[in-house]
Amino acid sequence: MVRLLFEGIVYLLGQAEFISSFIILTFIVILLSKSIKRHARSYYWFFGIISFLILLQFLNGLFHISPVNLYRIPVLGKILASNIHMVGFGFPLLAIIMYVGALNPKRPWVKKILNIRKELSIISGFPILSHSLIRITYNFTDALKFFSDKDAYMAQNEWAKSEMGISFSNAGYLLGIVLFVLFMILWITSFDSIHQKLGKHKWKRIQRWSYLLYALLFVHSILLHIGWMMSRSMGEGGNEHIVQGIIAIASTVLVFGSYLILRIRKAQKDSRKKARVLLHS
Repeated sequence: MVRLLFEGIVYLLGQAEFISSFIILTFIVILLSKSIKRHARSYYWFFGIISFLILLQFLNGLFHISPVNLYRIPVLGKILASNIHMVGFGFPLLAIIMYVGALNPKRPWVKKILNIRKELSIISGFPILSHSLIRITYNFTDALKFFSDKDAYMAQNEWAKSEMGISFSNAGYLLGIVLFVLFMILWITSFDSIHQKLGKHKWKRIQRWSYLLYALLFVHSILLHIGWMMSRSMGEGGNEHIVQGIIAIASTVLVFGSYLILRIRKAQKDSRKKARVLLHS
């Protein structure tokens, strides 16, 4: 019984890449919290170089400059790929930055993450830039073509089996543009030099838009997973893709849903605390 339960958990974590990456990355962030705080610029340089290499490979693929493919290089290829596909690194990192704001700051491990929340926000920008570069170039134009003439798009793309599925995923891609613009505003203002120029109050007002970012990020993820699940379920291994899609959607709902509950509870607790202070002042 225990063995079956263990194998079931391993299977679920293997299929639920987002939630398993979220858990693993949380532990890594806590372990490296002191290092990230002390050597923040080194981390920025590391992820900046990764994004630069992705840009080089992107330009190489676009203009066929050289036969070299950086993604085929052992280790480096996996690092580059994980920085493009949000589910393994960028998305769970954003979720950690989001989630920790709803937790009790008195807990030691929460304190460690809160202490480097700004640094994590800046680090998260590099994989998001890389991801957005690829998506905007290849998926944004396709999404526009689809919504401008669905019949022509479905006729020209034999792989497109489900019009409804393609509708969901392309809606997700278009929403990604809004997400990208919103994130860039929040990311740029995370840097100390910009923060100081804006001033404390103006900076806080801008950072409140992060709640809209989290909400749209949830919608974006759900739209893509529903679209991919519906499209892939029409091809080979349809049932397997349905299971993977359901697990991915359930994982996203679990993380964002629990965050929403915790955030509302924390807001109510803070509100009651302020009311008591005003009552006794």
